[in-house]
Amino acid sequence: MSAHELLYFDGAGRAETIRICLHAGGVDFKDTRFKWADWSAIKPTTPLGSVPVLKVDGVMHCQSVSLARYAGKLGGFYPTDPVQALFVDEAIESLNELMAVAPKHSDPEELLKLRKEFQAGVMTKYADFFEGLIQKNGGVGFAATPSIADLTLWGTVKSIRTGDWTGIDAAFFDSYKGITATVDSIAK
Repeated sequence: MSAHELLYFDGAGRAETIRICLHAGGVDFKDTRFKWADWSAIKPTTPLGSVPVLKVDGVMHCQSVSLARYAGKLGGFYPTDPVQALFVDEAIESLNELMAVAPKHSDPEELLKLRKEFQAGVMTKYADFFEGLIQKNGGVGFAATPSIADLTLWGTVKSIRTGDWTGIDAAFFDSYKGITATVDSIAK
């Protein structure tokens, strides 16, 4: 079996899906977490100046969705059926994109304004899309079995519900039955 080491900040973020897949799948790995203060020294040692990074037998690999897909395959959270995999890939790439396009601003008042607009527009569009994919699958999950997309959705919703996304209503997803059912199924 290959040796695995995951490098990421000391928090959930974009590494949590990877951690869960490896842990739940019984894959032995070293979970190397570091503080923000250490990032400036670590950053130049990574392939693209970003994390997460997964070392497999000492070779560094990057890009959170690619790493989640790899970990999902090892841990049993990635479908073998090509159509089910397409739904999962579509969902996880869209979740990743949603996180990337969330407004950022140094002025707290401007950030709140931008985030309210984001929630009413872009975020609602994505949430409707996720809900549609889940409903096509029967109302719970993006695939027939728990997947990396379900885990990533769970992490995103959890982050919003706990107030980590400044200016986004913590109860935003509560009216989405499929999203709520998927998140609840993962939380169990």
